[in-house]
Parts: sequence; C-alpha cells; structure tokens
Amino acid sequence: MSWLEVKVHFDSESSPGFAIGRVAYLIRAGMAAVLKSAGWPFSPEETQTLITLSDAGQPLSMNELASLMIRDPTTVKRQLDRLVERKFVERSVSNEDARIVMVGLTRRGEQQLQTVLPALDDLRKETLKGVSKAELEAIQNVLRKMQKNLTTELGK
Repeated sequence: MSWLEVKVHFDSESSPGFAIGRVAYLIRAGMAAVLKSAGWPFSPEETQTLITLSDAGQPLSMNELASLMIRDPTTVKRQLDRLVERKFVERSVSNEDARIVMVGLTRRGEQQLQTVLPALDDLRKETLKGVSKAELEAIQNVLRKMQKNLTTELGK
C-alpha cells in the first residue's frame, strides 16, 4: 500500500482547533463592527495591543508585549507604529538596558481606550450569554492547558 492509498479521516466538527478558529473569527468580526460603529480608529488587533498595555499597568519591552500577545515582534512593531503616530502609545529606552525599547500607553491612549471598553464589554457579555460561570471557568482552564501544550510543543 502506498502513502497515496492511506486516507486519514479528520472530522473538523470535532476538532477543537476548528471550533476555536471559528469563534475567534466571529469575535474579531464582532469587535470590528463595534469599533467601527463607535468611530474608533484602530483595528481589533491594534485595540488588543492597547488593552494588553493597559492590563500590564506599566511599559513593556517589545518582546514582552509580543510574547503576551502571542504575536511575532515584527507584526507588533507595525501595529505600534500606528498607535505611536496617533499618540496613544509612546516608546522609550529601558532604564536597565539602552538597547531595549519599552512601550507604554500615553495618558491620551488610556483615556481614549476607556471610552470604547464598555462597548467591547457588551460584546463580551453577548458572546457569553447562556454560558454559566462554571462552564466559562472550565473553558478557560481547557484553553490554558491547550495553550501550554502548544507553547511547549512549538518551543522544542
């Protein structure tokens, strides 16, 4: 039997990866619609960058930010260029190592982000309608385990 004759059955409906991908796509589309209707000038990805910086509560190095967002540093740099241009984010040099670029929200960035968060929270609530607290905790635990497994596997 040649390798061409071997057929592996893969059921996309029972694959968590496909389900996660579909939900992620729908959330991103929902975010884009919410942000557009609010007159927000940034994409969902750029907005997530702002939220990540806000959650950190302090400037992060480019590598820390990229790692937290599980994105490649080049992509994050492009997003930051636009956010810096609009004065929502500022770059500075690390106090410990002048080779390290730190990024943090400006006061303007934090204030403007706060104006759009209620609409995004409404989307989150709509997304989770009918999901119990126990179900949400279980989903989050499973997703964290999957992320850890994949991070470990890809880090080999």
